[in-house]
Amino acid sequence: MAAKSPPTAEELARIKTGYKNLSYLLDNFEKETTICKENGGECKRDADAVRKYLGLRSTQDPLFQIEKVFEKVKYMDLDPDQLEPFFEATEEWNTAQNMSNSMAFISQFGEYNPGGGKEEVLKYLEESKKQVIIAKDALEKIIKALDL
Repeated sequence: MAAKSPPTAEELARIKTGYKNLSYLLDNFEKETTICKENGGECKRDADAVRKYLGLRSTQDPLFQIEKVFEKVKYMDLDPDQLEPFFEATEEWNTAQNMSNSMAFISQFGEYNPGGGKEEVLKYLEESKKQVIIAKDALEKIIKALDL
């Protein structure tokens, strides 16, 4: 069983790095979610980048299992006025991460489903983007609550 200790400086830094990465994704959303075949081949939209930036594709990603870092925050000496905003923001993060993951996953099959097509891929990709915005905003609230 893990010791009941606050998050390390490295773990807290993952939150800020993840926030910066999500900001980059949103600023470059079309570029990051478009894959083109080499030598001027066909381009298509792909939501896998969304899942990657949310920490759902690699154990090396700063946001991979970030909820474990959030859990350790209860062992920090935190301003009592920041407790409620922190916990609300972690709930927002969890919901937005799950919803964005779902929408990104569905978009990958939007072209092949009955009645689907490129429009369906874009529809779910845009829904995923909306959730990434909420997730980024939640991380910003967490950063503020933890005074990082």
